[in-house]
Amino acid sequence: MWEQLLPYAGVAVEVFAFALVPLVLLRRREPASTIAWILTLLFLPGVGAALFLLHGRDRLRWPARRKRAADSVLTARLRAARGRPSRLDIEQELGGLGATARRIFRVCAGLGITTELTHDNSVELFADGRSAVAAMERAIDEAERSVLVESYLVRDDETGRCFRDKLVAAAQRGVEVRLLVDAYGCFWIPKRWYAPLRRAGARVVEFLPLSQALRLPMNLRNHRKVLVVDGQIAFTGGVNIGDEYTAGTHRQPAWRDTHVCIWGPAVASLTSVFLRDWHFMTGQREVEERFFPAPEPAGDANIAVVPSGPDNPIEAIHRTFFIAIVSAQRRVWITTPYFVPDRSLTVALETAALRGVDVKIILPRRSNHKVTHWAGRSWYSELLEAGVGIYEYEPAMIHAKTMLVDAHVALVGSANMDLRSFRLNFEVHTLLHDQVVADALEQSFERDLAASHRIDLDEWRSRRWLAKVGEGAARLVSPIL
Repeated sequence: MWEQLLPYAGVAVEVFAFALVPLVLLRRREPASTIAWILTLLFLPGVGAALFLLHGRDRLRWPARRKRAADSVLTARLRAARGRPSRLDIEQELGGLGATARRIFRVCAGLGITTELTHDNSVELFADGRSAVAAMERAIDEAERSVLVESYLVRDDETGRCFRDKLVAAAQRGVEVRLLVDAYGCFWIPKRWYAPLRRAGARVVEFLPLSQALRLPMNLRNHRKVLVVDGQIAFTGGVNIGDEYTAGTHRQPAWRDTHVCIWGPAVASLTSVFLRDWHFMTGQREVEERFFPAPEPAGDANIAVVPSGPDNPIEAIHRTFFIAIVSAQRRVWITTPYFVPDRSLTVALETAALRGVDVKIILPRRSNHKVTHWAGRSWYSELLEAGVGIYEYEPAMIHAKTMLVDAHVALVGSANMDLRSFRLNFEVHTLLHDQVVADALEQSFERDLAASHRIDLDEWRSRRWLAKVGEGAARLVSPIL
């Protein structure tokens, strides 16, 4: 009987896959991505349909309406408490910045994102995961009122358990503790790992839990890393909570990453990013005053927090990267672990190099995501020909996501320079204008540069034929990575 039904089942799968083609067209993404999905559905109907349902939906539909409703409540409270500058006020506030910084911050202000330029901040840069996690744990130990944690990945290892125990101790002494973790990133953590937190009174929420896969798109992940303590100090960047960022071994050194600690008015912007995500998953719309204490001037740094995600089609971080590259006059130094740019960023990098800007990109020599790594290498030749310097970091996996533009502008955050971060993940980046941060990031970049292998154009052209084929194949599927 089953043998008789098999042909009909095959036809049903093919019809179903063909019926998904209009949905691909309605996405209105880049032609390369659209064509890749259509070919996958037509030639691999069963696999293609499964992949599209799991990974092809790149926007939140009805959940986005709920998220925007919660966001509007928070935004209104933030504006009432802090004031939203008018366009004229923004121009006046940008007056003290250099030409490059003014151009970049002005574009960010015009994107319609929910955070704005803040002044009088202080920033500390951490160039490794060990010091970043240690600083976060010290801040949790000193917390008096609240600890808000948002992370893509928390490991069930020594680093993860120590971090959890710090949160437990804070909750036990009466601090309000909220932990928001991505369900996919923390898939392997057993449920009992969270039990001490819940017993201590901490609240734990999963972002887009896998149990809701039938009604929520599982391809969209929360890749943000945010920690806010007492509304006064905030951390963000690329560091997740796990041994690979802090411990390392002789055979496998700890990953090289970058994180920042912020004091001042910009902390409220990162608080709002956390609360919007929390409210999205819990449905709660309360906006407690205690999370937004009156900010005190802490330094000279100008900061704009730039969130981006599939709930908003504007792709704010992609546009921020683009304007930063095309505005640069002297240098653009980029560090990213995963490099799958679209055509606009490729052209921006090439034209910046052609007009004399010092463009350098540091990427990992060995990556934990092989296909993405091969796909990124397929862009090397055209970038090298335009004069872009490409370096591969050799000591360990480099996981930092940073950009240094001219003398004073820096970008540090969670977003990779790839299509997934631009369109599919919830990400957050900090746009900073500060001499101290720029100097520290410059020193960190130069240390990484000294530990990296520069890719020579002639040598790259003469690499093995099989490697070229593999890179080309990986690039072919890059629009759906």
